[in-house]
Amino acid sequence: MRFQDRAEAGRRLAMLLRPYRDGAMQVFGLGGGGVRVGYEVAHALEVPLDIWVSQRVEAPEQPGLEVGAVSEGEGFFLDVDGVRAASAPASELTRWMDGHAGEVALTAQRLRGHFPRRVPTGATAVLVVDGVAAGDMRIHAALRGLRRQGPRRLLLAAPVGVARELERLRVEADEVLCVQFAWELGSVAHAYEVFPLVPSVQVRQLLEQARQWAPLPGEGAPEEGGRWM
Repeated sequence: MRFQDRAEAGRRLAMLLRPYRDGAMQVFGLGGGGVRVGYEVAHALEVPLDIWVSQRVEAPEQPGLEVGAVSEGEGFFLDVDGVRAASAPASELTRWMDGHAGEVALTAQRLRGHFPRRVPTGATAVLVVDGVAAGDMRIHAALRGLRRQGPRRLLLAAPVGVARELERLRVEADEVLCVQFAWELGSVAHAYEVFPLVPSVQVRQLLEQARQWAPLPGEGAPEEGGRWM
């Protein structure tokens, strides 16, 4: 069964997450796709929404060879197979990945605009993705970065995911929740009827809309606007 779009996927995921809702839950969407799904979750549960940025890292001078991922919050993940295939030693790869942390921070700042990053310390942090395909290193790094922020509980939530990959991710999260399991999933896009790219402007709009029901500390709710469909 395929989802019509990320909006439908988010609404179905919200039903799965409702029993976990508490007064301190925060939703973090991984990239633009995760924000689009996470928007529906946060809206249904009336909890805060933010983006969480994580990017894959290729080996130096070996384009196409992914060796790991870097996320906000100092989340780093080195892939064992990628490190073995790289010509550079592990110590150099670690420094190489450190250098990408600045790129991640700049991307996050651009997507959030002038709003600060939400802090999930002591809260239930939910990392929402639009799907889990095999070998997505970004999710590992993102969960590690969120873990470093000190949440009381860390959940990974996906509308669809490869069963064996979800099992691997259980070591990073306190719980992994998924609406629909798949044995094989060449691309997350295959689980959707409509799967467009989510542009930066839409990400910022969604984060702005979410502040209607969950304003940042010290601010009131903004004037009501329309919803992204």
